[in-house]
Amino acid sequence: MVTLRRLPALLLILGLGLAQGLVLPFEGREGFRLAQAFAEGLKAPPPTLLALLLPNLPWQGSYDLVGGLYTKAGARLAQAATGADWVLLGREEERGLRLFLARKDGVKEGLFATPGLAWLWLQKEGLAPKWAPLPSPTQSEEALRALAQGQNPDPLHQSALDLKEGRGSGLLEGILPERLLLLWQGKLPPAYQAFALLSQGKREEALKLAETLLKGDVLEKTAAELVFRTLEDPRWKEAARTLAQAFPELPLAWEEVSFAAFQEGKGEEAKEALLQAIRLRPDSWLYWTNLGWALYLTGDLPRAIRASERAVALNPNATAYYNLGLFRAIYGDYLGAKAAYDRALRLDEGEDFQEALKDLEARGEPLALFFRAYLAERAGLEAKALYRAFLEAHPRHPASFAARRALARLERGGLALEVEKLTLIPGDLEARPFRSGEAVFPEVRLEGRPYLLRAPLESLLFREGKEVGRAEKPLGFPPLTAGLKEVAPALTLPEPGRYTLEVRYGEAKALVPLEVGPPSLARRLYALGLTPKDLSGTPLLTPKEALGPEGERLLLERTLEALKEAAPLATSPSLTAPLPKGPYRGKSVQEILKNPSPDLVRAFYEHVLENPEALGENDVVNAFVEWLLGP
Repeated sequence: MVTLRRLPALLLILGLGLAQGLVLPFEGREGFRLAQAFAEGLKAPPPTLLALLLPNLPWQGSYDLVGGLYTKAGARLAQAATGADWVLLGREEERGLRLFLARKDGVKEGLFATPGLAWLWLQKEGLAPKWAPLPSPTQSEEALRALAQGQNPDPLHQSALDLKEGRGSGLLEGILPERLLLLWQGKLPPAYQAFALLSQGKREEALKLAETLLKGDVLEKTAAELVFRTLEDPRWKEAARTLAQAFPELPLAWEEVSFAAFQEGKGEEAKEALLQAIRLRPDSWLYWTNLGWALYLTGDLPRAIRASERAVALNPNATAYYNLGLFRAIYGDYLGAKAAYDRALRLDEGEDFQEALKDLEARGEPLALFFRAYLAERAGLEAKALYRAFLEAHPRHPASFAARRALARLERGGLALEVEKLTLIPGDLEARPFRSGEAVFPEVRLEGRPYLLRAPLESLLFREGKEVGRAEKPLGFPPLTAGLKEVAPALTLPEPGRYTLEVRYGEAKALVPLEVGPPSLARRLYALGLTPKDLSGTPLLTPKEALGPEGERLLLERTLEALKEAAPLATSPSLTAPLPKGPYRGKSVQEILKNPSPDLVRAFYEHVLENPEALGENDVVNAFVEWLLGP
């Protein structure tokens, strides 16, 4: 796949080359061949090396967080991360080849109809040698992509693979920038150190380092702002504004400025920051969504609607549709607002409707009150009072008919709760009758008409009319949910006797009588997920047997059988020699296996219940022997 004969000439070129710049693989169908041609012409290291060694940026999301590698921001951060004097990236597009040339002081971008024109541009930039033509690619795209993935490496690329594995830089010394080599050798630059401290939970150390990073290059300034933001340090706002001025190519910087402005109630600044971000990433649905809100805050409702419509055209999302619903409700557009809110509710996964309700609360228009009730009803919140308030304030409004119909629907509605089964493990088999000390998990089906209510799910335990246990669990579900299967909170059963388990949800409830017996070893093991097996790996009990009334008896009997069957195999000196200490001192393990007692097996299982790792994935025979031998 790789032409090794070219290596001496390549190394000669690299030795003569200045290694001050890097050409990264281009994006596109012929990206590697084009990048190789430019790298050869600029006497830069092979782009296939950079495919192996370009480091991720220190924060989660790497280049994706800043809009992608093949952008002005990505190019400039790649230059800072590698320590190269310049970095060249390219991207094949329908109209030609787009190049990004990043230096320490900034980045330039150009779109060229042909690679030859792009080469002339690099000559004017003083990067490419004058009068020299752009070299022709010599290897196939397939071969270069294989080399970039570490397949059939030549010595130079083997050095890159060795470097990634911590075996030294080898042939790469003097070819790649020192910062890049040191990074792969574990000597992290300050920006990477800051996030390493974060991952270790060293908050104060990370903040202190972030303070110094604010004075650094674009990578360090970006890292500082993200550290402040992650740790909710109030300095993140100032850092965001500083970053945007120093690094205007970074859409993330303008996004952060907009968040700072929103928090401070500065709608105009948020709008301007988002316009800057959109110029850099016109296809970002998030930026268009937030721009719609910023325009709303500045009073520009028509443009707010258009921005929100652009957001949902790019990516239908609940927030933008909620905003559209609000904007149209303000205008008095009942049908338009209803259509937007209906779409938002279908897209909402249960995270956005609360903010939408707060936005409506801040408005005084008639439809704002109506749609507060409309959203509350569909999200499972109290809506009757809101509908009544709307009808009282606006009895002749065109939406009053819909409000009266909604009230009637709510009056006819209700909640239903059914206990489907009681388990020891959620999602497992029905486990009645229960034993003392066990936790009961009620699995229930909930139904709401027209929608489920946002009320907690409660479990209560009664004995002779007296409450002896109670637990509560909040429910989370998306709007428009009418039915749900849930596990109610577990309750632990005390001593044997008769009990009543009550499960409540709003005004709905279900009562289940429970007859609680004495503890069972088999059931206690089952609840811990432990399955006793014989030497062949066959479980001693089926799940039904383990949970059944004879589970403990069967467990002890079959364990005794498994131990006796294994006794002839216990012939090693450690198993035939008398035990030097412990309650069975003087007896050998083999003798015990030949004639184990039920009490001894019971004691073993009590030990396992206290130390589940003693059984784990082991068979019961070896686990028993290890227990006898002791630590």
